Amino acid sequence: SVFEHYYFYSHLTFTKGSLSGSPSFKIYWGFMRQIALVGTAESGVDAPFNDPEYEIWGVSARAPYVTRADRWFELHRLDGEPREWVDNWRNIIKVFSHDLELFMFYPEPDLGPKVTQYPIDRITHRFGTYFMTSTFAWMIALAIDEMCPLDEKWEPGEIAIFGVDMEYGTEYRQQRVGFRHFIDLARILGITVTRLASGGLSYEPIPYPLWQDDPLINKLDQRTRGNQEKLGNMDAGINSTHMMIAQNRGVFDELDLFEKDGYSIEERRAELEEEYKALMRTSSETSKSIVSMEGALEEQKWLRDYLSP
Repeated sequence: SVFEHYYFYSHLTFTKGSLSGSPSFKIYWGFMRQIALVGTAESGVDAPFNDPEYEIWGVSARAPYVTRADRWFELHRLDGEPREWVDNWRNIIKVFSHDLELFMFYPEPDLGPKVTQYPIDRITHRFGTYFMTSTFAWMIALAIDEMCPLDEKWEPGEIAIFGVDMEYGTEYRQQRVGFRHFIDLARILGITVTRLASGGLSYEPIPYPLWQDDPLINKLDQRTRGNQEKLGNMDAGINSTHMMIAQNRGVFDELDLFEKDGYSIEERRAELEEEYKALMRTSSETSKSIVSMEGALEEQKWLRDYLSP
């Protein structure tokens, strides 16, 4: 395989190397199982589909670049979703589940040749339910359980994560906490956890209360305050500009009345036209700046959120 990329090894360093060939992490005794968890974010295309040493575990619709897969996960109760959506989704599942094992909480045998009941009781008995905040939490918990069984000697392997960023929004923040928990649990048990350096999950949060003195977090807070102040000034400026535009338009209307009486005001009209055009340009530029600033603020909030516990 020529599958090469920059990878982040959990709590280690950024490493460039091939996932097949000579691995840049320690191989323990015997067979080392390798599982790639693949989500729907852009980096999913980088998963090792061409490397047969990796098991591919996926979720959601099967993207065209997923040329092979070993397991798929649909854990939601489909009957609890809108009927039209469910019927369409069941048809989609039947198309892509022909060559893989489909794990479900609520098995529907007609969805594929290898529909499997997810071992909920076994997994929750071992790991509890508190950190089960997403399908990926259940997936990585199952991977850990199979790699490190309680009743026999086990050999740590590797869990690689692709297409899973869990960025933005309160929903992903909750999901991220659970997924991170199992990433750390895997690391403690000796499993290598591989993450793309460009992915959101490569950020390690600063622990409480050390984030108070973290230079990057403090810099983000400072920039956020500054940008919020600038945004407030821009809002005030564009409101003022809109008012001036309205006033300017009102003068035009008034001058139109004067013209009806035969009053010649061509020179004044030309001046007002230029002023009006300038105000419109200012309004447009300020609006663009506001959109840009709001985007920058969202990025800063996202990074601040990632770096905070």
